[in-house]
Amino acid sequence: MEWIQVLHALMALILVLGLLFITLCGIKYIEQKSSFLNKFNKKSRLNIIEIKRIDAKNILVLIQRDNTEHLILVGPNSQVIEKNISATNIVKGLNND
Repeated sequence: MEWIQVLHALMALILVLGLLFITLCGIKYIEQKSSFLNKFNKKSRLNIIEIKRIDAKNILVLIQRDNTEHLILVGPNSQVIEKNISATNIVKGLNND
């Protein structure tokens, strides 16, 4: 191949990648500004507060739902360690120290 053909192929690749990048940026912008999609995301009742890796297979996850927190061990033998922890009591305890 001559260097002109290589240059044309390289320019075509850059053009295609640029168009993909512009399309992805446009989709992300529309997602953020869309009032239709924001109606579903306004009232999120579930939050992940903290994630702590115990070892290679087990992870502790602290999840908050409304004003209640749950400590869950995720791994081969997943289980709920602590449930119905009041989030308001935790905040009050931290403020007293």
